[in-house]
Amino acid sequence: YEAARRRKAEFLALVSQTRDELAKVYSNAGTSEQKLAAKTAAIERLRMRYRHMRDRRWGRYRGYDAWFASPINNAKLAATSVYSDRVTAFLRLFDLCSGDYVRFYASVRRIGALDQAHRAEALAAADRCY
Repeated sequence: YEAARRRKAEFLALVSQTRDELAKVYSNAGTSEQKLAAKTAAIERLRMRYRHMRDRRWGRYRGYDAWFASPINNAKLAATSVYSDRVTAFLRLFDLCSGDYVRFYASVRRIGALDQAHRAEALAAADRCY
């Protein structure tokens, strides 16, 4: 379990690092062609870092190979990060509810009733169970 958790955290750190690199690419001056080349290089570095981690740190564990087998783009990187952030926030809320599913679901319904613009903020800022 701990090994799986560590691998997931390391995978998400790779994704986050690449998103940061891409944010710098898009904020810099340059032509579209230069930005595309820099984006392609950043994604290739992500793939290389993953292979290195998989083969040297994870004992050739291939649990994320399918993720890397399909095209990688900004939307995929963002979705992976957002999903992870939300799971972490929901787990924290569940802990705030002391593992009580009734209270947890009531809290989730309350947050879910908010307009879309405020849901993520409310979930991230939750400091109590309802």
